[in-house]
Amino acid sequence: MRRVLRAAWQGISLAAVVYLLDSIVMGLADGTGRFASGYGMARVGAAVILIGIGFGIPSLIYETELRMWLKIFIHMGIGCLVMTGASMLGGWLPVDKGLSAVLIALAIEAVIAFILLGVNILIATAEARRLNQKIKEQQQKE
Repeated sequence: MRRVLRAAWQGISLAAVVYLLDSIVMGLADGTGRFASGYGMARVGAAVILIGIGFGIPSLIYETELRMWLKIFIHMGIGCLVMTGASMLGGWLPVDKGLSAVLIALAIEAVIAFILLGVNILIATAEARRLNQKIKEQQQKE
């Protein structure tokens, strides 16, 4: 249970940072207070938490012995489904502009999610190489 809560918290933290950075960029670019109301902020906050949980908890799949492509498929499949629902809750999908606009918004969200996954994979790979190098050095000393 502790691992699940830690994974959820890490996901929420990452989602909150991404949302904050996005809000800064959008605020500087647009300037209008689209989600400035208390209710709007509550909806967006709930959506960010859901996205964090939706990507955070499924990341525990990487601790299994499944093939990597299946781990990524499960993790990103669940995360992107949750993100789609949360996007509806947060009001991020431009439903008033038609299906193509909604699909473009979902595609942008998925690309961002895969970029974050790629960055995390690069970080984990670099850490694994560093640890393997330390192990090699320790073995050579013995």
